[in-house]
Amino acid sequence: MAKRKQVFLLFLIGISIFHLAGCGNNPDSVEDPMENGAISDMGHAEDVLAEAGTDTSILSEENQGRAAEEPETKDGEALDEEAEPEKEAELEKEADDTYKEIPQLPGTGRKLEDFVPEGWEILDKVELDFNEDKIPDYVGVLQAVLTDADGHLGLQDYPRILFAIASDGEGEYRLDFQDINLIRTRSEGGVFGDPYMPLTAEGTSFETHAYGGSAWRWSEDNTYTYRKGTWWLTSSQDTSGYYEYTTSYSKNDWESGVGIRKKRSSEFSDMEEHWESEEDEYDVIYEVSLDDALTLEQAGKRWWLAPDRIVDWEVEEIVFAEDVELSEEMVKLPDDAYVEYCDEDCVLYTFNASPDTDKGLYCLAMYRWQDKVLSVLAGEEAAAIAYPELYKGKIYYSADIVENVPYREIQDGVEQIVEEEETVGVRLIRMNMDGTKKETVFEYRYQESTEETMGRGIPYLSLIYEISGDEIVAEVYIGDAPHLFYRMKTDGSGKQKIGQMPKG
Repeated sequence: MAKRKQVFLLFLIGISIFHLAGCGNNPDSVEDPMENGAISDMGHAEDVLAEAGTDTSILSEENQGRAAEEPETKDGEALDEEAEPEKEAELEKEADDTYKEIPQLPGTGRKLEDFVPEGWEILDKVELDFNEDKIPDYVGVLQAVLTDADGHLGLQDYPRILFAIASDGEGEYRLDFQDINLIRTRSEGGVFGDPYMPLTAEGTSFETHAYGGSAWRWSEDNTYTYRKGTWWLTSSQDTSGYYEYTTSYSKNDWESGVGIRKKRSSEFSDMEEHWESEEDEYDVIYEVSLDDALTLEQAGKRWWLAPDRIVDWEVEEIVFAEDVELSEEMVKLPDDAYVEYCDEDCVLYTFNASPDTDKGLYCLAMYRWQDKVLSVLAGEEAAAIAYPELYKGKIYYSADIVENVPYREIQDGVEQIVEEEETVGVRLIRMNMDGTKKETVFEYRYQESTEETMGRGIPYLSLIYEISGDEIVAEVYIGDAPHLFYRMKTDGSGKQKIGQMPKG
């Protein structure tokens, strides 16, 4: 069952990557990506999944290849095979694909261009007066120049720098901030291509925008507002769906302290039923109370793509929670794992410490930036750990409930009862930051007992959740059956069902 679970998780991850995928690097697509047309759904799926299985870290110090060039000819004849290695070495020397340090922008200047380091260029800019001194200020985006003086194309993809400069008297500017986390790179739009959309601004606020996908598409819009010397994330809106059919809508308004969530089924049969409907009906609509607004810096460090920008994952010490029996050799380090949660203090990630066994040992680890200590906090044998999150001093994560399930089978004409290990439910666990005092705050079982069943009738189960305003909203994914939504306090009390998808 553990192997089947791994395969299904990889499938879901692949589909998620595909849903975020999109094509082409035509700058014109920035103006109106919808005009580029849709890319065929599954035609690129294998390529996307293949890419997902390779190390494509945008900050890798190793060369990641270069543009292919036609072999030179001599007197109209192609170079022979013995000469080709020499030519390749020459190209290696000429092309610069080595990682460039992200520069610290100048602190002062007289014009916008004075803040552009060598090897970088202005991708976009907006004018506004955020310090309200009646002199124009600027918010801009810088990107690395990918070609050298000879026109050789480097295939590295660097973070883009979001920055602002404020007027400091007539003809003088100072750097207000720079951030490498909040703007997607060229490669972070998937098959659709560069996801960047132009900045917009109004009053003392500016907005960032991104759009990507192929048949499955997504969008991101974030508003940052300047107040008393600090930039705050004041609004965010995210959508995803199939072509123009939105299946998930999320909006956070920190001015009112309210978040809105709208969801509807992404199963094709369900979408086709409502495809031509003029009414914007969703299966589940609910509100969440938002926690305190984040500063721009906090928002950048908590963005899910922020770990891709990290180049220094030095680990000075590895420690284990009391109930975790593991050797250091079995620990996967954060630079070799998928980070599932990040903030300004730490990251959380999961790994399988025994990938070559049937059961597997699924572990949850935390890496702290300040002291570079890696803590392995939890281990679940055969039960996959997913979606770790840190909230107000407590760590939460979802885990499978795995049990032996009896099945009735006919073998050699004789009816027998055989047992197989199956995921029969999911649970949400919370614990202290040192891994102590684990407790289950929510549990869902597909079947309450292990009575005999007539077939392999347990669907794939998963638990997805959001914590905000001291409440949890949990979605139970149940294969092709309706997904159930529950709301509860962070300790699991006051649980109530708030809907299902599809409605039924």
